Amino acid sequence: MPGCVVIGIGNLLHGDDGFGIHAVRLLRGKLPEEVELVEGGVLGLDLLPYLEGKKKAIFIDALDIGEDAGAVYRFSPDQVKQRPAGPPLSVHDLGLYELVNAAQLLGQCPRSIIFIAVQVKGVELGGELSEEVRAALPTVCRMVREEVQTGR
Repeated sequence: MPGCVVIGIGNLLHGDDGFGIHAVRLLRGKLPEEVELVEGGVLGLDLLPYLEGKKKAIFIDALDIGEDAGAVYRFSPDQVKQRPAGPPLSVHDLGLYELVNAAQLLGQCPRSIIFIAVQVKGVELGGELSEEVRAALPTVCRMVREEVQTGR
């Protein structure tokens, strides 16, 4: 899909928190060449230029909502706004949602934003994904490919 960006969020030094980066690396060469792949790390608002002019943005991230490690979720910013108050949904909750809000205020927000996230097992210091979270990589990559193909 032209005008699509896929941004992996996370910190590779903190175990499962690096999931988004691992997923983007796995997607290289498996998406149409016009889809931009970004290793967003923990850049937050510094990712704003990657959204400008895009029709669709797909964020891949880790979250901790107390479910089984490796569980995969797909949601939009609108769905998150409707969630009850409580602990942050994403390990990077503030940065990502501030990024989306800033893009909206500046008129640079893609019309479609999707988050695909995996429940972490742990985010302790260390670069390896847990077995449960690593097992979610094929599912997440398939979901991203489907999102890109549908152009929703």
